[in-house]
Amino acid sequence: MSGIYFHIPFCKQLCHYCAFHKSISLQAKERMLVCLKKELNDRKNYLSGSQIDSIYFGGGTPSVYSPEEIQSLILEVGKHFIINKNAEITLEANPDDLTHDYLKDLKETSVNRLSVGIQSFHDEDLILMNRRHTGQQAYDAIKRAQTYGFDNISVDQIYGVPGLSLKKWEENLEKVFELNIQHISSYHLMYDPNTVFTHKLKKGIIKELNEDISLAQYKHLISEAKKHGFLHYEISNFSQVGLESKHNSSYWQQKMYLGLGPSAHSYNLDRREWNISDNLKYMKAVEEGGVYSEYEELSFNDRFNDYVLTSLRTMWGLDLDLVKREFGESYYQYCQEKANKFIQSEDVRIEKEHIILTDKGVFISNDVMSDFFFIEE
Repeated sequence: MSGIYFHIPFCKQLCHYCAFHKSISLQAKERMLVCLKKELNDRKNYLSGSQIDSIYFGGGTPSVYSPEEIQSLILEVGKHFIINKNAEITLEANPDDLTHDYLKDLKETSVNRLSVGIQSFHDEDLILMNRRHTGQQAYDAIKRAQTYGFDNISVDQIYGVPGLSLKKWEENLEKVFELNIQHISSYHLMYDPNTVFTHKLKKGIIKELNEDISLAQYKHLISEAKKHGFLHYEISNFSQVGLESKHNSSYWQQKMYLGLGPSAHSYNLDRREWNISDNLKYMKAVEEGGVYSEYEELSFNDRFNDYVLTSLRTMWGLDLDLVKREFGESYYQYCQEKANKFIQSEDVRIEKEHIILTDKGVFISNDVMSDFFFIEE
């Protein structure tokens, strides 16, 4: 099974925290659509004929494209690949794009999962983040999508935002669970280079939230998700049973995926590729048959460290049998030795030959994962 990712590099407005590649000029929308289809045709052999289990439209803001345009990309995938009849097809969308007309038309497409960028239900936080919707619009968009029959909905939320009190965060989560959605992706605010937030932080215009408050927000998220029957299946992701994101899970379970569009990444088990992060250069290269991506061949050791990094993030953990089968006895013994240290500190447990982070270990996950990396002398 493999996945396909479309990076839609357009936004109507720039969010102050976002470091993803995007442009607020929509003039090249139609040209980009043609280029995405051409890249798909050019790279149809990348996944070696593997069946497609997930298609994901991310960005940027994919909902700047009409449902008909989104469906045209899905149909293009079907020309070159066999799409699993139960494939998960996700569209990221801004709440204010999910109007009655948009949802009505979207329901006629193959899209069967929505990922809605709520971030917060408090308008003062949304203004700070430069989001283009209100808390009420976000709430109404989810309810509206449900009335049109969308029953696999994920929401994005951010904690650790300047000025976000624990009480406000609790209120955000209350509204999320009140909406009876199926999936939550919740991330701590990151101050990535070249974002407005990072600029404001350096200038002293905003102040980073106290680390203890951020930790309390994350702990409350874990507690509330568990209380409402959600699986904490990855460090930042929670779902109802059986509704884990197939697309995201492909990253964490070492499955192949093809990324299309400027800045998109691809992985076929042997090497990683990434497209250039420039809309005009990308389109020109695609149109003229030029080079629009770079790649790195993964060494045996790189592949092992990749597996450590992705597997330990999840509730499935690091599979010792897989390590022995794919990497050999020495790596298997190495993992067991590393695990002993963290078993004693109660940060991991071994369950059916899987090394899994405990609830305690989740809070030091970066330390655990980095300690498992195999560093060649």
